[in-house]
Amino acid sequence: MFGRMMVSALALTGVAYAQEAQPTTPPTTTTTTTSETSITPASSTADRLTYEAAQFARYNPQTALDMVRQIPGFSLDGGDDRRGFSGAVGNLLIDGVRPSTKSQGVDGILSRIPANQVVRLEVLRGAAVAGDASGQSMLLNVVRTPTAGSGVYSAGFEITSRDVLAPRGELSYSGRAGNIEYGFGGSIFSQYRDLPGWRLLYDEPGDVYTGRAETPSPRDFRETTLNGNIAFPLFGGRLSATSQLNWWRFHADSDFIFYDAADAFSDSNESVFEEQRRGYEIGLNYERDLGQWSMALIGLVNRGLYTSEEDGDITGIPGFDDYYQDLRQETGETIFRATLARPMGSRQRIEFGGEAALNTLDQGLIFAINGVPEDLDNDNVTIEEERAELFASHTWRPTDRWTLETRLNWETSTLTFTGDTNDVVELSYWKPSVQLSHTFLGNNQLRVRVYRDVGQLDFGDFTTAAAVADDLIAGGNPELVPQTAWIAELGGDLRFPGGSALSFTLARHEISDVSDLVLIEDDRGTLDPLDDIFYDAPGNIGDGEMTRLDVNFSTPVPFVEGGRLTLVGMLADTEVTDPVTNQPRIISYTPESRYEINFRQDLPDLKFAWGLSIFREGEIQAYRFNEIDTSEEGPWIDLFVETTALPYGMKLRAWAANLFDGTVYRDRRFFEQDGPAPGPDPLGRNGDNTRRDYRQREFARAPWFIMELSGTF
Repeated sequence: MFGRMMVSALALTGVAYAQEAQPTTPPTTTTTTTSETSITPASSTADRLTYEAAQFARYNPQTALDMVRQIPGFSLDGGDDRRGFSGAVGNLLIDGVRPSTKSQGVDGILSRIPANQVVRLEVLRGAAVAGDASGQSMLLNVVRTPTAGSGVYSAGFEITSRDVLAPRGELSYSGRAGNIEYGFGGSIFSQYRDLPGWRLLYDEPGDVYTGRAETPSPRDFRETTLNGNIAFPLFGGRLSATSQLNWWRFHADSDFIFYDAADAFSDSNESVFEEQRRGYEIGLNYERDLGQWSMALIGLVNRGLYTSEEDGDITGIPGFDDYYQDLRQETGETIFRATLARPMGSRQRIEFGGEAALNTLDQGLIFAINGVPEDLDNDNVTIEEERAELFASHTWRPTDRWTLETRLNWETSTLTFTGDTNDVVELSYWKPSVQLSHTFLGNNQLRVRVYRDVGQLDFGDFTTAAAVADDLIAGGNPELVPQTAWIAELGGDLRFPGGSALSFTLARHEISDVSDLVLIEDDRGTLDPLDDIFYDAPGNIGDGEMTRLDVNFSTPVPFVEGGRLTLVGMLADTEVTDPVTNQPRIISYTPESRYEINFRQDLPDLKFAWGLSIFREGEIQAYRFNEIDTSEEGPWIDLFVETTALPYGMKLRAWAANLFDGTVYRDRRFFEQDGPAPGPDPLGRNGDNTRRDYRQREFARAPWFIMELSGTF
């Protein structure tokens, strides 16, 4: 959905080094033919695995993304959703430089590069990525042909329960004229999917059935994106500019029809919900050499407008006839970043730099019940953050197979709140990092890293809105501060005979100021405690810990010609002391596990391929002051077939998505104090489990079908 045809950007931390400081170890060369059933490096050094474009011919790729997906043991990573540039960049380089964008995903960028422009793919590790701004342990560098002038197209549709074609498609072109390169393109995407379900309501203890609810939920989504780029020499360096316009809209009829224990109608909530966002991004990049120093400058501007409107009618509940919520958020981010880097001999490199950013959010909310506006804390607020970061890094390769990287960052920010809350908050953090990498037995590498991480502040956590369908106030909390953690990592990238590969990261997090949920009391502007409202908002609840294992394992399948199996998974064990019960529990909204299994078989002689993918994420729990909210969904299983036995090199692909109708589960358990209370109950989970709301949703039709025709020109 997102992306651009070509990216000509600025060499930020580690990028220039990835090009200029080639390891001195003689490359190991592997002879690879297109008849082999596994992808192995055509050549390798201690810090660089190289795959030639010809090795991917058996997959009949249309785009660079088709090729990247076949690299064993490597996962694309778009970076974290963080403010600023360094924390949000992914692990993708194009011609040795990083895409200068935050709003365009790495998948989208690669999907707009025609496969016939790719010369080779390089997986960079160790010294080749040391000091990189992203903190990634592995980077992918896509090396393109020096001449270009081609495009990529795709067109297709999805059909689900409404028997209406939901169109999708992309078109892009990139070219070069002398020293000028340019690109432009656009995409459309749409979905029409109904997600009906039901709720079962119980009184506790004893699971006493009290009623049910039917929840039909027709919904649709549309998105349009336009983008372009240009790059050319300027004043002894190179200037590049990128841009993107994006618009999306989501609409849902969120109806709830309730029945009592005797299955008689009791009440209903019929609502229409619509949200949309439009925005743009502009990036300017300049880089040049100054003697032995490499200078890189980047400026990035993002602006967005998000609106949502919900209008509901209530029947069967005395005194509650209708409600209305209108939310408007204007967001902005302006970034300037500068770096200077140079080698110190053949085995050392230093880099200095800084980044300044201005981030803003302006929210206006109207929430009314029976036509009477309701005043909520922090529902109308403006937030502004002035942020600065300074950093320095040093990379040393004492031998060809050992790399030591040290890095020190210091960030400071000033948060200013105006509106419902008027406050100024000053924050500053030191972020040291030390990493040692060792390459052994050819292509294998291990690394040990210790560093301090500062979590992301989401401006939406500072603002309040109503979640009527869940009978909740989604609170905002200006007192929230970033979660920080000392993290010790053991990672590896292991390559085995026959084309199997395993990459893993085992990490231990010692966390301070755990970001979770805290109790907020809104006095409604009166002295009467019976008017008070209690709700939950993001907040800090003390110290915690997490142990996490991430793996990516890929292997050819024995006795299956052209078959490959890939497993990408995560396991996490978290613990924090609950501020309500003072007992240990997991951290809210942290999944315990996640896995994706992909099988693909390519039969190049038949110009045919097929595959199966399975995805599942483990339980996610939220601990509100009076509720434990548990959700789980899936597994989601998709089947695809594709053929390139078409004229003009076209590819036709068909999916049967959600093959076995994965289910969305949600189990909410509510707690109250013993006996009647005159007002709201702040005791919450220290009281008794008094009721339960169990929910289940499945798509109206499963599987649904997707067809797509793609090609190059």
